[in-house]
Amino acid sequence: MEKEEMDARIIRIELFEFDVPCCYHHAKGKLENCRYGLLKLTDEAGETGWGECLMAVNEKYFDLVTWARFLYRLQKTTTAQALDIVRLYRVLWGNVKADLTEMALFDLISRSRRKPFVEVLGSYGGAGYYGSCGRSVKSSFGFRPAAVLSEEDGVWPCGEPYYPSGSRQTARFELAAGVESSANALQTGREIHPGCGGSLLDDLRSAYMLRQEGTALAMHKDYLIGPACCLWEHTAAVLGADWLEEGGYPEPARLAPVQACGYIGTGFQLDQPVLFEQSRAYFIVL
Repeated sequence: MEKEEMDARIIRIELFEFDVPCCYHHAKGKLENCRYGLLKLTDEAGETGWGECLMAVNEKYFDLVTWARFLYRLQKTTTAQALDIVRLYRVLWGNVKADLTEMALFDLISRSRRKPFVEVLGSYGGAGYYGSCGRSVKSSFGFRPAAVLSEEDGVWPCGEPYYPSGSRQTARFELAAGVESSANALQTGREIHPGCGGSLLDDLRSAYMLRQEGTALAMHKDYLIGPACCLWEHTAAVLGADWLEEGGYPEPARLAPVQACGYIGTGFQLDQPVLFEQSRAYFIVL
């Protein structure tokens, strides 16, 4: 069944441009004149996959058609072929375009399999897989809340100390069977901001590793507005992390709430008429 899903051909590629006057990025601060790209892939079975990225910031002139030409490489490919193309052309395209496409492809796969996005992402995290940071994820992973990993299994590259439930106290997590515990097995949590540890997908992998170590998490919305925002909130729910959303300036408003779909895919959906009405520009590959 999974092989059939990977063999499904992509028959429609759409990119919508959304312009936001300003947004907030934890590492870069306030960003102005932000041009977001929402990528929508449709396969021959009618399933869709969504991706999101910041295409340009504070640029006076921006040509969506020129920026989106790389998408012709995906025309009439299968999902498996498209993933190979992304890995082959990552250096040429750059991380922003490659990560945008990967997010949409993993969303398409997870919706087809009716599985959570992070579970599908983990199945592609085996030896030899490299994210935008260029680091290898040593093996596939699954969520084990009480498990403790060794330091070399992965570390969080960008985060702040976080104290669960708003208190300045540490939290204790039950250790997995067979793991030696100690009186020092107390950990503060981490506040995680999107886009601080490489790509958003790198951030998701790191968040999973932290939860496997028993670290409490608080995940911020920050600059996300579409599929990535819904995916980030989905992941917070799956990991049992606190979800922190300002709901106002300087955070831009989200385009849609998370869909009630049992944590399948990104959880993002927006009707075509609404997309055309709210977006500034549109690009399509048939």
